[in-house]
Amino acid sequence: EWVKEAEQQRGLPNLKNTVEALPMWTDKETINVFEKFNVLSERELKSRQEVYFEQYCMAINVEARQTIEIGRTMIWPAAIRHQGDLASTCASLKQVGYSFDTDTLDKVTNLVKNLQDSLNDLEKKVQAADQDDTLEKAKYYSDSVIPVMNQAREYADQLEDHVADDYWPLPTYQEMLFIK
Repeated sequence: EWVKEAEQQRGLPNLKNTVEALPMWTDKETINVFEKFNVLSERELKSRQEVYFEQYCMAINVEARQTIEIGRTMIWPAAIRHQGDLASTCASLKQVGYSFDTDTLDKVTNLVKNLQDSLNDLEKKVQAADQDDTLEKAKYYSDSVIPVMNQAREYADQLEDHVADDYWPLPTYQEMLFIK
């Protein structure tokens, strides 16, 4: 309700993220207000906007690269070890004549593959982020990199729910909320 009221009755913009908000620094109305009260000139506003876009791009780049590194060096290996244990258990039980429900193994296998695919996709997206225009680069990070980064995070979060605690290399949400 508030979003509709803000837009329709109050004429307020609904800027949902940094990339949508930063162009407002050089909006004519913004420039007029800042110049009218001798706060910042148009040139200073454009300069600040450029710096903020660069900072945004650098921050997302660092976050994406860390997502790839943590995913590949910590989460994926832990999930693979857990997957190996599940597979060994299934094979051992089958050898002695017991049938074993492989639903958990199937789920972990699927999540491991999806995590690996999303990390590979994220790496390609990060490598392709080389636009010269900072606004276009920021839009690329916002529209192309962040969604894939969030997808990788989703798979990692799901794996956290399935991988045994003794394999999981990071503090779990439960451990952070209820410090042991």
